[in-house]
Amino acid sequence: MADNANLSAHLTFIGLMKKAGALAIGAESGYDSARMGRAKILCLASDAARNTVDGAHNALAESRALLIKLPFDKRELGAALGQQECAALAVTDLGFALSLCQKLGLENETHELSARLEREKRRKAKKRKTSSKGDRV
Repeated sequence: MADNANLSAHLTFIGLMKKAGALAIGAESGYDSARMGRAKILCLASDAARNTVDGAHNALAESRALLIKLPFDKRELGAALGQQECAALAVTDLGFALSLCQKLGLENETHELSARLEREKRRKAKKRKTSSKGDRV
């Protein structure tokens, strides 16, 4: 029963990401997001068709996004998003992507995204520091 509660909480979290505007929903939208460099992770439903899986791999060849297979089928994922079915989606926010991987217990993906987040924080801090020096003139 606890597993069902966890899965339900994960689906609720995916719905929250949709409300926050942090998802590209659907295979083509997700692939486009990955190709354009906006996707942090590309997620596939557990029962995604072979063509969908192949399309995801092709999109990721041009991207730094990570591919994860969700423990939900297309109907469950679609229901969380207010649709009938959803075979694929991309998470475009690094913090949400990291949090989802942590919740799903994906250690390798969590480590990779954590490292990216730290690099992003350092880059932004350096940029702030550089721009504040220019303000002192």
